[in-house]
Amino acid sequence: MKKKNDVYFLVLFTVIVGITLMYMFQSSYAKYRRQTETTVQARVASWNLKVNNEDISSSTTLTNSITPTIDSNPYVKAGTIAPGSSGYFDIIIDATNVDVDFTYTVTGEVDDDTPLEDLIIKNYKVNNGSTTAYNSTTGIVGDIPMNTSRTTIRMYFEWNDSATNTMDNQEDTAYAQEDDYIDTEVNITIHFEQKR
Repeated sequence: MKKKNDVYFLVLFTVIVGITLMYMFQSSYAKYRRQTETTVQARVASWNLKVNNEDISSSTTLTNSITPTIDSNPYVKAGTIAPGSSGYFDIIIDATNVDVDFTYTVTGEVDDDTPLEDLIIKNYKVNNGSTTAYNSTTGIVGDIPMNTSRTTIRMYFEWNDSATNTMDNQEDTAYAQEDDYIDTEVNITIHFEQKR
C-alpha cells in the first residue's frame, strides 16, 4: 500500500508542479508580449532658410533685388556710379529655423548682358570680420551652425578705373551714354549644403 501511495503522491506532485510551471510560463509570456509593443518617433530637423528676410524654401530666386549702398563722392551724383565709384551690398542669412549645421558658397559676377567690364567685386567680410579679397573662382565659402539667427556677408564692389582696368576712358564714356547703362546687374548665386 505504501508503494501505491507513493505513486499517487508522485503523480499528484507532478500534476501540481506542471500546472504551476504552465501558469508561470503564461504569466511571463504575457508580460513579454506587452513590452514588445511600442513606437519610435523622431522629429525631423527643420530646414527653413531666409535670405534678406525672404523664405527661400520654395523658390530659387529672391523676389526683391538687393539694393546696393553707393559710397558718397562729392564729384558724382548720390546713388549713382561712375568710373572710380565703389559701394557694397549685404546678404543676410537667417538660419534661426535650421536644425543642422551647413556650409554656404556665395559667388557673384557682372551679368553677361552688361557691357560694364570694369565693375568688379573686390572684397568681402563676414559678420564684421576682417576684409578679405574676393576670388571669383572659389567665391565665398563658410560654415553656419544650426539655429544661427544672423550671418551677414558684405560684398564690396568698384568700378575699376585704375591702370589694370579693361575699359579705357572712351569706352567708359560710351557706356554711360547708352540708354540702358542704368541696368547694370551683378548676379549673385548662393549655394547651401547640409554638413554630414
